[in-house]
Amino acid sequence: MTMIKMKYQAHIEFNMSKRLRKLKMKQIKVTALLMTMASLVAILLIYYLNWPIQRNAISSSTKDYVASLPMVHVPLRQIYNDVSNESSEIFYERRQEQMLDTPGCKIPMAMVNYFQYLNNSKSKHSSCSKRGIFLYKTGVDKIRVYIKNNIMKRHTKRFEDFKCCYRFLLVPKKLIYERMKLRYTNCKTLYHGLILDLETDFINVKCFQNISNNVSQEIYEDWFAFIKKINKTKVLRKDCQHNYNVLMIGLDSMSLPRLAQTMTRTIDHLYENFWLLFKGYHKVEDNTFPNLMAVLTGKNLTAITNLCTNRMDRCNELMIWSDFKRDGYITAYGEDYLRLPDTFTNRYAYNNSPTDHYLRPFFLQGEVDKFNKSLVCSGKEASGKHLLDYALDFANTYKREKFFGLFWMNSFSHNMNSRPQDADKMFEDFFNKLKYTGALFNTFVIFFSDHGIRFGEHRWRTNAYYDDRMPFLYMSVPNVFAEKLPLKLNSLAINQNRLITPYDLYSTLVEIKNISGCRNHTKTLPECCPGCQSLFEIVTENRTCSNVNIHEKWCSCHDLNPLPPNDKEGNKSAVIAVTHINNMIKTIETMPCWGCMKLSLRNIIRIHFYYSRAKENLYYVVAFAVTPGNVLYEATIERNNKTMDVIGPISIISPYRGLGKCTFKFKDRLFCMCQKKGKC
Repeated sequence: MTMIKMKYQAHIEFNMSKRLRKLKMKQIKVTALLMTMASLVAILLIYYLNWPIQRNAISSSTKDYVASLPMVHVPLRQIYNDVSNESSEIFYERRQEQMLDTPGCKIPMAMVNYFQYLNNSKSKHSSCSKRGIFLYKTGVDKIRVYIKNNIMKRHTKRFEDFKCCYRFLLVPKKLIYERMKLRYTNCKTLYHGLILDLETDFINVKCFQNISNNVSQEIYEDWFAFIKKINKTKVLRKDCQHNYNVLMIGLDSMSLPRLAQTMTRTIDHLYENFWLLFKGYHKVEDNTFPNLMAVLTGKNLTAITNLCTNRMDRCNELMIWSDFKRDGYITAYGEDYLRLPDTFTNRYAYNNSPTDHYLRPFFLQGEVDKFNKSLVCSGKEASGKHLLDYALDFANTYKREKFFGLFWMNSFSHNMNSRPQDADKMFEDFFNKLKYTGALFNTFVIFFSDHGIRFGEHRWRTNAYYDDRMPFLYMSVPNVFAEKLPLKLNSLAINQNRLITPYDLYSTLVEIKNISGCRNHTKTLPECCPGCQSLFEIVTENRTCSNVNIHEKWCSCHDLNPLPPNDKEGNKSAVIAVTHINNMIKTIETMPCWGCMKLSLRNIIRIHFYYSRAKENLYYVVAFAVTPGNVLYEATIERNNKTMDVIGPISIISPYRGLGKCTFKFKDRLFCMCQKKGKC
């Protein structure tokens, strides 16, 4: 019994000890929890007490710029609030802020509400067709074939067998593309898993099906563009340690506000990857050609017209890509939607390839407008997608060498029917892939446009006056450049909030070329803009439009003050503009038996005024409709004392509907309402 009692007593003591240990553990856990909660409360209290100080510190500004300070990036979402769920009344009643605010130039934050004109939901027609055959680059000059039979069977009848072949587009250096038929190699058998040698940049794939004895029918056709690597013949300097590449991606008719509203994924990517945004980038002329040529040559439209009309091949020596090529760079140029008369067409067309790689022959095989011109297709893929894929392959192929490439996209943004939001993910994917190729290590990437939308119903609003004049400019600076030349990077950061022009961008490209060539060079200034400069130097905040050769007609460094449509002086300015057009019409040459009708003022859409910087002159900006034709124009009228004169060209702001076809010159069509003469 004693033994039993002892065991029982030991059992009780063991259980008591176990309970005490559990109790101590609970006490420890409770104590730790209380300490954690107390710490969190203390942290929140400290944050609460210090938050106003931090907020004020962030919002404060300084005029002293230090090279070692990090760049501050402001999200575009903070500048352009999402207005998709707001009424237009609320949108236009917001307090006006400044897009650019310097002593020399103040541009108001005037933004067109593009959601009012475009449905931002995903388009039902966002793709050209289902691709059944895929070609992938597996090496420098090897292509692998992948065929999806389940998709290909949709193109066949009764699921019968089909046969495919491939051929290369031959592009001789001396070829007038528009006047000669495109030539190809023989079509060779193509099958799943085939690895073929890349012979030229462009591949055409065709598939056929037998429909009867010895009779076949084409059931499938597609196009692919790759970079066939060129072996350089010029020996590069090995003693130069600063070799930088340039890749330029352009979007036609895309203002910064339009980009911010329609391509939010792309904007987020640029912000998250610390791209520089130049908010004061300003156009210098009306349409694409002069603004793009200012970037590529540093010359204005007058000089280009005199030097290059009908002899663009000879003028190719003036292009910035030719300067890079002379320094041993591989060059490329590509542009889609060739039916547009905006860039290198008509009097400024190239008969020979201007660069080492030239995408124009690829699109000459046939682009097709679809869905009310909201999508442009080449084969089974959108033309814009072909363009970006070609640009990516170009950068990846030559990333260990020196390259300069410009790729200009028209198809997703040229007019109001275009849907840039359908290209948003495409651009995000492109920039992501470009990042992971390793090409950005020593490459400047410039993402830019020429101007905003110039035609359409939205141009009737005052905000569109600024939207047309303010394209966008982003720049990705290679890390190696930032490490070696921090002062130049600091200048770029400061110039994000300065008035900037395409001439400045040209000077910047010239300096990149000179730095890469290890030259101790003098400043290269555009001959038509002595006040312009490289963005690697700080631009003065006192810069005005007149300092950088921006005509008063295009300058937007002012607020527009509204006038009522019945204002006497405002109405007089509209009458003067119509009289000016009628005087122009008298000099227009037309086809035999045709003439231009005299125009009359139908009604005034809007009238605004502003003063010159010195308050010496008064300017009227008037939008009006004429009859016959009901065409809308916008004019700037200068009032000096008692005289009033039209300055700069008069802009058409209504969609061009094919009027004026009886004239010989395209520019005359915008003002001529054709009428057949009775006695002819």
